[in-house]
Amino acid sequence: MTPDEFINWLGPKAATVAHKWNLPASVLIAQGALESGWGRDVVGGYVIGDYNVFGRKWNGTGPYIVTETQEWSDTYGYYTIEDHFQDYNSLEEACEDWCILMAEEPAYAEAWQIWSNTFDVASFVYAMGSVYATDPDYANKVLSIIDANTLQAYDDYGVHNA
Repeated sequence: MTPDEFINWLGPKAATVAHKWNLPASVLIAQGALESGWGRDVVGGYVIGDYNVFGRKWNGTGPYIVTETQEWSDTYGYYTIEDHFQDYNSLEEACEDWCILMAEEPAYAEAWQIWSNTFDVASFVYAMGSVYATDPDYANKVLSIIDANTLQAYDDYGVHNA
């Protein structure tokens, strides 16, 4: 998929689901783009029916896929491991799970609090990014994708941006 095709595929669903949770769809779309290489490296392979574009690791319930992934550590740099990832039945289910993670998982409480009080996308991404990924530059990459593709337009669906 090209970036435009990916955004056209994910954007409307991301905006609808994120609006329901009062979360920024721009972040959801940008993370999907980053985690999946614009849809080219979806967890499980690029096959119709593979919807884990967010690189969401398995939460211990429901179906999963076991695949290789790269992690980062200050000691070893990037290294490859095999891990379990969520397996979704639909793109909507994947977007919903991302929103549940951001809104209800205690590890993201600080990010959720920042978002709820400021509706500042950058602050939200910086607080969330260090928890979501081991890549030390993750938040900057997400924000670059948002800016380069004017994904903020998808946040207009949210209650806070009338």
